Order: sequence, then C-alpha cells, then structure tokens
Amino acid sequence: MRERQITSVDGQSFCISTIRKRSVFLDVSKNGSCFRTKSVVVICKLGNGGGISVGYTASRRVGGAVSRNFAKRRLRALTREFSSEFVPGGFFVFIATKWTVDLEFSVLRCDFLYALRKAKESEFARVK
Repeated sequence: MRERQITSVDGQSFCISTIRKRSVFLDVSKNGSCFRTKSVVVICKLGNGGGISVGYTASRRVGGAVSRNFAKRRLRALTREFSSEFVPGGFFVFIATKWTVDLEFSVLRCDFLYALRKAKESEFARVK
C-alpha cells in the first residue's frame, strides 16, 4: 500500500494508505456498509484503529481509460478535501459511476459527502 501523510482542514495529521490488493477490495465490499448516490458509491468498513485505507475503482462503464482516470482523480481530490470525515482505522472504497465524470464538481462534492456520511452511519449502526 502506498501511504500519504494528510493534514486535514482542522489541522489534524494522519496517514492515508491506498488499497492496491483485490483481496482487500473484496473484503471491504463483502463485509462493509454501502451507500449509493447518482455519482459515487461508497463502501465503508471499520477496522481496529490505526491509519485510514482508501481505494478507488472505475469500471469500463464509466468510459475509456481517460474518463476512468479523470473519475479517479476527482475522487482522490474529494478524499483530500474531506479528510476530516474519515474514521481512523477505517477502510473506504469509492466506486465511480458514469456521472462522476459528467457532473459539475460542486454537485459531485455534495454527493460524495452525503454518501460518505450515510455509509459511516450505517456501518456504525451495523457494528453496534
């Protein structure tokens, strides 16, 4: 996993690692809580503490290679922007849809934040 030190808006500093292995993606999608919006799917799984692991995926339904890379770049930018929303020790997988590329960034930002909060809520409710 590639690790990156992120400083959130409120000044907290923590490590975000990128999920690279398919087995981790499958574990998160099987055991985590999912929430879908028009532009993004967020899957959240709580861990035992430590750093935050984030994965991005865009299938061929999104478009060609250029569109898929653009969608993942947009999701990475939103991850950096809303880094204070993540739970330490959590695993998060963001799946791009065809709307991730086409929507205005301000609308995508609202969808992303809404889906992230809803996925966290359902995961907390499921764990307790």
